[in-house]
Amino acid sequence: MSTESHDIYALIRSLWTTTADHPLAAILPRDAESLREFYPRLCAHVASAPRVMAGRIDPLAIVQGEIVSMGEDSCIEAGAIIHSSCRLILGARSVVRANAVLRDEVVVGDDCLVGVNCEVVRSVLLGPHTQMGHFNYVADSVLGRDVMVAGNVWVANTTITGGETVPLVYKEAKIDSGRTHLGLLAGDGARIAASTMVCPGCIVLPGITLPPSVTLYGTIDGAKRRALMKHFVKTWVSPERE
Repeated sequence: MSTESHDIYALIRSLWTTTADHPLAAILPRDAESLREFYPRLCAHVASAPRVMAGRIDPLAIVQGEIVSMGEDSCIEAGAIIHSSCRLILGARSVVRANAVLRDEVVVGDDCLVGVNCEVVRSVLLGPHTQMGHFNYVADSVLGRDVMVAGNVWVANTTITGGETVPLVYKEAKIDSGRTHLGLLAGDGARIAASTMVCPGCIVLPGITLPPSVTLYGTIDGAKRRALMKHFVKTWVSPERE
């Protein structure tokens, strides 16, 4: 393994803080193999999860798929669509809002929100207190604890040509993720503002708060955040006058 590859997976291991007994600790990406095999491991986790139905499904929700588990006081609102492909684990006190669409395996932790008109596909909201605003598309992604994804955020999850593996970009090096579909890896406490486009394989480090109306590519650390903020202020807050 190259130095760059070693560094990027050390970085990925730092994104999420979980206890050893956390139900998802064993399947979170930690190295090249676990990232490459994340989705099969997610499928296996969902398939073996205990069946608990302690939440509420509005009669006007459209449930075509399988709700594997709903925690206490969780809710699927009227108009939400659990697609025929979906197998859902919804944590305690978490809410799926009206007109949200969930496809394939989706795991939502405790005290989380999937907002109005969001689409979530093959993803984990680790939680607690992870929130998706309205009109988001998030696929093949992991969002950590206390992550905020504001409105109109779109996460691209594959290359424009299709069929190629998605690179991870770190320190100007490209590392093969081994996955043809890979969206966003957002660390605990990350904040992604409205009207943002997220490129495939993007990594946002823990605690990073980003400005709106930006395109995120590669690894977003403190230096990249400062550059994005500088551009935002120059463009929107204090634009140069002709």
